[in-house]
Amino acid sequence: MAALALAWGLGPALPTLLRGELLGHPWTDLYPAVWGLWASGQGDELLAARTELLGFPEGMGFAYSSPIKALLARPLLPLLGLVPTWNLLLIAARVATVATTWAAARAWGARPGGALLAAAVFACSPFFHGYAVEGIVEGTDGWTLALWAWALGRGRTLLAVPLMALTILSSWYLGVAGLVLCVLASPWRPGALLSLAGPLLAAPALASFLSAFPALAPLDPAVRAAMGTPLLPRAPGMLPGLSPFAITSWLGLLLPLMLAKGRSRLALLALVPWVLSLGFGPWYELPGLELLRFPYRLHAATLAILALAASRLPWPRLALFAPLIVAEGLLLSPVEPLLPGAPVEVPALYDRVDGPLLEVPSIVAMPPGQVNPSRARARSLFYYQAHHGQPSPWTPDFNAVGTLPGDAWLAPFAAWDPLVAKTPPEELEEGAVELLRGRGVELVMVQGKELGAERSRRLIEGLVAQGARVEGAEGTRTLLRVGGAER
Repeated sequence: MAALALAWGLGPALPTLLRGELLGHPWTDLYPAVWGLWASGQGDELLAARTELLGFPEGMGFAYSSPIKALLARPLLPLLGLVPTWNLLLIAARVATVATTWAAARAWGARPGGALLAAAVFACSPFFHGYAVEGIVEGTDGWTLALWAWALGRGRTLLAVPLMALTILSSWYLGVAGLVLCVLASPWRPGALLSLAGPLLAAPALASFLSAFPALAPLDPAVRAAMGTPLLPRAPGMLPGLSPFAITSWLGLLLPLMLAKGRSRLALLALVPWVLSLGFGPWYELPGLELLRFPYRLHAATLAILALAASRLPWPRLALFAPLIVAEGLLLSPVEPLLPGAPVEVPALYDRVDGPLLEVPSIVAMPPGQVNPSRARARSLFYYQAHHGQPSPWTPDFNAVGTLPGDAWLAPFAAWDPLVAKTPPEELEEGAVELLRGRGVELVMVQGKELGAERSRRLIEGLVAQGARVEGAEGTRTLLRVGGAER
């Protein structure tokens, strides 16, 4: 078990670690998640439901999607720094998920070889690997659900209740998957129903999240279905080409064949969470379920049942199938086998940022399910802010969880964004610099690569004409001072 845990934790990550990069794709959720890890450690209150780092000067609602990661990161960030902390927590989560899955399978009666097979099916699945590839911070802690299953398997039903709360705190979706498993496990462990009280213990974090994003609303059913378990096969992720989006409920061929050959009745129970993970059906009109935005993530419950079913197959040497399951997932699933890396360098120009900073352009809010090309700008808005520490007036929408109108006053600057307006303004709106000064913004960073050379030139000229002063330039970036004391 230890060999599998270490190999799974370090093996796919090693090339990126040797390059000194962040683990994960830079074009999806990685930089906002890394920023959230840092931002959650800036205040005294972990569940503050608000940040002063965005939406300056008023601030905006914000709740980190993984309170567990935020708690674990607090003592590590001052010692290790942001990048090593992120990478360490990710690797630790992968290792811990293998170890706890093995222990859970043993608690439910599996032999050591069967428990190793269960760890390969659940912990080393393309499903959890995809979370790590995409930088989805709340998805990689499968160990919390496995730890709950271990307690239940040992008959420690009272201990299982706070462990269900822990699962909810690690990931709302993993918590929903766990609550489904509570009901399904009750014929064998009637005490499992006590774990339905887990949400009560996690209520402060849930309340914080809902308070931070009051505009959270049910998805369009068509969009939710698009975020459900994919029914059509996709090309293997090991093939050339960029595929940063790692939504998958891939099971492969070997596992279903093994379960069919072994005539596992327990495996049939997995049809319940699998149907739920499709993302459509009348049950999605029920309170709570109608808010689920990524139903494919309920696949964790499907995997948990199939892992237990596989561990109980009445065959000798089940452990020999574990590496085959892992290899099949890495080579044939739609998720790339090696964890990609994201740049960690910060341009030297950001060392001169010493006051509230407006990045132009910023991230643009788009409807859920729509490809958002502005997500690539998260590196400058979020990750670079973790370097300079100065607030931004933008109020990003965090995956359309709760779009806020707080930055509507920045319309004169958003109008220069090619994603907002194909034709830029003739000139910078009169009084734009004075507007920034009145709000306390001191600096503007013009991102020439995103705006294009002509828009950048005209915007910079407009800022200077209204009294801004060029502080410096690096590559296609230009930093201008619009307010604050002379430095």
